[in-house]
Amino acid sequence: MVAGAGPVVAVRSAGLAVSATVLSAAVVVLCVLPFAFANPNAATVQRLPAWYVLVVAVAAAVSVAGAWAARSHSGRASAALALAGVAAILPLWASQEWLPDSLRGATLATRPLAVAAIAATALLWPARGEPRADRLLIVIAGIAVVAAGVHVLAYDPFADPGCAQTCANLSPLLGELVGTRSTMAITTAAIVSIAVIGGVAVAATLRSRSYRLVSGAALAALMALVGLAVVRWLTFENITPSAVRLPLEPLAVAAVGAAVCLLHLRVLRTRAAVDRVVSGLSAESVRRGAVVDVQFAVPGEERWLDPAGAAVVDPPEPDRTVVLTDGAEPTVRLVVARAVDPAEVLAGLSPATRLALHNAQMSTVARARLAEVRASQRRVVAASDGERRRIERDLHDGAQQRLVGVGLQLRIARADADQETRIAIEKVENKVGDALSQLRRLAHGVFPSVLADEGLEQALVELVAASDVPAELTMQVTDPLTTEVAMAAYATVAAAVGSVVQPSVATRCRIAVRQVAESLIVRVETESATIRTPDLTAVGDRVGAVGGEVTWSDPEPGGYVVTAVIPCES
Repeated sequence: MVAGAGPVVAVRSAGLAVSATVLSAAVVVLCVLPFAFANPNAATVQRLPAWYVLVVAVAAAVSVAGAWAARSHSGRASAALALAGVAAILPLWASQEWLPDSLRGATLATRPLAVAAIAATALLWPARGEPRADRLLIVIAGIAVVAAGVHVLAYDPFADPGCAQTCANLSPLLGELVGTRSTMAITTAAIVSIAVIGGVAVAATLRSRSYRLVSGAALAALMALVGLAVVRWLTFENITPSAVRLPLEPLAVAAVGAAVCLLHLRVLRTRAAVDRVVSGLSAESVRRGAVVDVQFAVPGEERWLDPAGAAVVDPPEPDRTVVLTDGAEPTVRLVVARAVDPAEVLAGLSPATRLALHNAQMSTVARARLAEVRASQRRVVAASDGERRRIERDLHDGAQQRLVGVGLQLRIARADADQETRIAIEKVENKVGDALSQLRRLAHGVFPSVLADEGLEQALVELVAASDVPAELTMQVTDPLTTEVAMAAYATVAAAVGSVVQPSVATRCRIAVRQVAESLIVRVETESATIRTPDLTAVGDRVGAVGGEVTWSDPEPGGYVVTAVIPCES
C-alpha cells in the first residue's frame, strides 16, 4: 500500500526546485561555452573529436531534461542530478587556454563530485528521505570533497603522460609531497569508495518497483565510472591518446537523466489515466487503464464505497492500493492494475486530481447517506402502512360489525316499544349511526378508497369538497402515477389543508398539482387563514421514501406555502 498525505508544506521543495533549475541552466552554459570560445588552432582542442562534441551535447541535453523532470518527484534528487551534470561538464573547461592554468587544472578535480552526485540522486529519489540515507550522503560527500581537494592541491597535468585537456605545468602546493600519480591513485580510490558505499545502498532499493528504474540506471553509471577510473589509473603512463582520457562522465549522468525522463513520461501517462478516471467516475471508466477501481472512505466509519455509492465487500490487495488521507484518516483508495506501480500512480496525482477525488468522496458519501435516509423512510412508511391496514381490518371486522349488530337490535326493539320508548330508541339509533359513519371513515384510513380506485385527481376533489376551507384545485398530470407517488401527493395536500384551523370568508386555498418532466410538483398556498404550523414529519417520510422533498414557508401572516417535489415515472 502506498499512502499519500493531504496538504504538504512545499517551501523547502520549491527552493530545491529553483536550485535544480539554476544548476540545469549552468549545465547548458558550461557545455556550450567551451566549444563557443575554443581556439580551433590549439592542440588541446584538436584532441576533442567531433563525435565526442556531439555526444556530450546530447548527454547534456538529456541530463538537463532529467533534472527538470525530477523536480515534480523529489526536489533534492533533482538538485543532485543537476549538480552531477555540472561536475561532469566542468572538465571540458580544462582545454580553454584563455583560462588561468590553475583554474584549468582545478576543473579536472570535479570527477569524484560527479560520482558522488550520481549516487546522491538515487539515494534521494524517495520523496521522504531516511536518516540512514542522509548519513550515507554525508560520508559520500566528505570523501568526494577530500578527493577533489587533494586533486586541486597535488595534481600537475604536466606530470601526467596521458593528459588530454591541459598539459600546463601548475606546480601545485602538494605536488612534491604527494605527486601526480599518487593523486590519481587517491582520486581513483575515492571514486571506488563512493561507488561501493553508494552502490550498496542503491542496490537495496532495487527491490522496490518505485525506485528500480532510477536506481538501476544510477547503479550502472556508478559501475561504469569505477571501471573508467580504474582504466585511467592502469594506463597512467600511456602517452598514446585514448578515448578513456576524455571526460566521459557526462554520459553516465545522461544515463541517469534518461531513466528519470522515462519514469516521468510513465508518470505523465499514469496521471492522464487517473485524470480520465476522475473526470468520469463510473463502473466502466474505472475498469480501464492504470486505475481499476476507486473507493471512498466513509468518515468516522470503517467502510468503503464504490463510485456508485454501494458498500465495498471485498477489500483489495494492500500492495495494489494507493490510499489518500486528509491528514487524520483515509479518504480515497485507488486500486491499480497488476502491472502498474502504485508509487507511479501516487506521483501522477496532481493537486487538481486530488481535489477532484476529495470532492468525489464527499459527493459519494452524501449520496450514500441520502440513500440510507430514504431507505429508512421507506421502512418507516411501510411499517406505518402495514399498521394502518391492520387497524382498518380490526375496525372493520370488530367494532364496526358490533355497531351494525347494535343498530339491528335497536330497530327490532323499536318495533315492539311504546311511543315514548320508541322515541328514545330512535335517538340512540341515530347516535349509533353517527358513530358507525365515523368509524367507517376511520376504517378507510388517511387515504380514501377512491385514491386507489379512481386516482389522485378524484381523491383530491373529494378532499376539497369535504373540507371547510374554500379551495381551488388545478390538476395538470398527463401520465399515470404509481400508488406511492399518489399517496405522497395526497398526504401533502391533506396535511396542508388540515393546518387551517379557523377558515373565514376571506380564506383562500390554491392547490396546484402539475407534472414537469419526470417530477410531480404539488403546491398548496393559503391566504387569510388562522393556521397552525403543519407537522410535515410523516409527510416528509412518505415523500422522501419515493425520492422527493417537502418544503414549507410562510411569506406573510395568515398564509403559508407547502411545496413537494416528487419524482414520478413517466
